[in-house]
Amino acid sequence: MASSSDGNNVLSAFICMMENLAEPWGIKDLQSRHLYMNKAACRYTNTPPTFNVEGELDQDFPALWAECAEDLQEHDRRTEESLERVSVIETHYWNGLDYLTPYISEKFPFFNRDAQCIGTVWNARPLDNLTPAKFINKKKPSVLTTQCNHPDFTDAEMDIIFLILQRMTAKEMANIYSLSVKTVENRIYSIYQKAGVHSLRQFEEFCENTHLGNYIPGRLIQKGIHFI
Repeated sequence: MASSSDGNNVLSAFICMMENLAEPWGIKDLQSRHLYMNKAACRYTNTPPTFNVEGELDQDFPALWAECAEDLQEHDRRTEESLERVSVIETHYWNGLDYLTPYISEKFPFFNRDAQCIGTVWNARPLDNLTPAKFINKKKPSVLTTQCNHPDFTDAEMDIIFLILQRMTAKEMANIYSLSVKTVENRIYSIYQKAGVHSLRQFEEFCENTHLGNYIPGRLIQKGIHFI
């Protein structure tokens, strides 16, 4: 049986790592109570400086996104049960902005020295179209748009293309659409054939040249939590 001091040591190690990171990072316990958020996470969630996050549930926060508490806690449960990373796209008025912005949020189980899951670690990053091809060519992310009428691809294929460019696996895509991994792999193969490419890197270059990389499915910029 793990001691409480063992869990505290693990928690302290995570906090030391996250304290000076520029991206939002936080820690929650198995009851979905917040244990820690770094400065970037407090800005991201627009949490007032006077509000002590320790021990609070999502619904207790004095912020608009608290309305998504049920889905956020479902994210916790899926992470704890799978013992693997679970990703969502969460769209809300993040950073105190007055317009909706989509972020990718990932939660990871964290363990004590006895390999027992004792909570979740989460982070968030903006959802953009910065692909490796753009990075290598020193190009900045472009403005995302919900409008992209390409004659060779259907709307359903455009959704898959967006997920491909986010470097999501066939398994993650299959989870989104409740399909088999094989079905998703076949769709990806068909898309590659239409584009005349044979690899992800070639496809990213194709999307860069045809501006397909600027497309984002409209459903992902609707307020709420979308499991990946």
